[in-house]
Amino acid sequence: MSDTSMPLVSVVIPVYNSMPYLTATLESLLAQDLTDFEVIAIDDGSSDGSGEELDRFAERDARLTVIHQPNSGWPGMPRNRGLELARGEFVLFMDSDDTVAPQALSSMVAMAEDRDADVVIPRFAGTGGRGVQSLFLRHPHGEITLARAMETLSPQKLFRREMIERDGLRFPEGRVRLEDGIFVTRAYTIARQIVFCGREPLYFIHKRDDGQNISSQAIEPAGYVDSCRRIARLLMDGVPDQDRARVLVRQFFTRKGLRFYAPQRWLRMDSERRREWVALHRAFLEEFVPPELAAGTAHPTDRRKMERIRAADVAGLDALIGAEHGLEHSPRHLAARGLAGGGVELTVQLTPARDAALLRGAPLPSRAAQRMAAGLARALRPAMRWRAVRGAVRRAFTALSPGAPRAYLYAAGRKTGRGIAVPGRLSGVDPASGSLSYDFALTPALLRRFGTDRVDLWTIAEVEGMSGRLTRVESAAQLSKRVWTLRVYATNQGNVSLDLAPKKRPAS
Repeated sequence: MSDTSMPLVSVVIPVYNSMPYLTATLESLLAQDLTDFEVIAIDDGSSDGSGEELDRFAERDARLTVIHQPNSGWPGMPRNRGLELARGEFVLFMDSDDTVAPQALSSMVAMAEDRDADVVIPRFAGTGGRGVQSLFLRHPHGEITLARAMETLSPQKLFRREMIERDGLRFPEGRVRLEDGIFVTRAYTIARQIVFCGREPLYFIHKRDDGQNISSQAIEPAGYVDSCRRIARLLMDGVPDQDRARVLVRQFFTRKGLRFYAPQRWLRMDSERRREWVALHRAFLEEFVPPELAAGTAHPTDRRKMERIRAADVAGLDALIGAEHGLEHSPRHLAARGLAGGGVELTVQLTPARDAALLRGAPLPSRAAQRMAAGLARALRPAMRWRAVRGAVRRAFTALSPGAPRAYLYAAGRKTGRGIAVPGRLSGVDPASGSLSYDFALTPALLRRFGTDRVDLWTIAEVEGMSGRLTRVESAAQLSKRVWTLRVYATNQGNVSLDLAPKKRPAS
């Protein structure tokens, strides 16, 4: 326990018109099993009773300090004011419509002290219909790489205050998009250690019924891309290995840049706004992501989008993005077999969605072509661990079945986040349902890239150079099968994953 004049944790909360959610936020804090903390709430000119609710709680508990100020228009300035008043060894930034589990502060502090960490990322869960990034569902409790940490740039994390003050770190003020991401990226690059905390969720982000979450407000393209540029420069300046820094920037762009090229966003834009985004992102890529680096992007759809952005090909983007709906499908695991010399071959069945016109309308191989391809694959199966052999089989099948749908198996490790797209061989067609079966060879060399990690699996469908989104592979039944040293298993959510650890671990 620290001295009572110096609390262990300072919780900083910017508050603007947060009723009725604010009440639950404060109650969750005052219910913490760690008692050595202070709450600094900055009422940023609220007009809905939030200020009065803060004062009511402050009368009940002396650990709550309330500052009332005129509205600043954005959370950066209130957070900075809270930082100036903070006295704790650690600082947690919290939003005024979120809640925390009773053990949240004690768990994060214990992990920071045990691991000598400067940044602690709590496991999130969404409430009120709000989703969270896959990171919070997949990453294990423990250390986290910078690459994976960069998937979460919101400020709801525990920071060692000495690190913040040593660097003079503060949030950009005013209406700056990604102001939290700018702060968090800098903190990541100077932190001695970053850890991911919680086997169960510790922090709950809420979707407001009134739509007043800042993340739901309209985005001005030029300002947004300028903030992305600031984050990219922080990575380039803060990561000594410049090749690694550029990879981090590319990964950052696929998350924060390509989000505007998802069908649900792109198809709602008018042509002028589309050209604006493409021009801004083209300049970003030219500055930070060389063509050869973009060409190494594992996800084929992301790679094609970057190619078209760099070429200022708005019409090509229209076609590619418009095709995604026509490639929707449901993938289901059918079989797993060992490859000669190690590795595993997975068979996955892709069932096109009812209105997936592009996938359902693609030409299918004749029965004769299927038999010839299957015979070739059987004959060469002992040598399928060799890339040249797998490539020869795929080329032969393409020659036998021009225009037939293609599929990729996208494998990504939970700790590293590293993704690899493995092209498949069409091995079966069900004329009644239109389902297509593909064989994917995961060789020992490929699997070694993941170490002893757990690896999750998705599929991507492609027709005539148009590819779609990632779709998680489902398990047809309860599954746990050992193939050589790895285990193919069904997760608690009914999806298929690989466990590369030599010893058995519980499914998750």
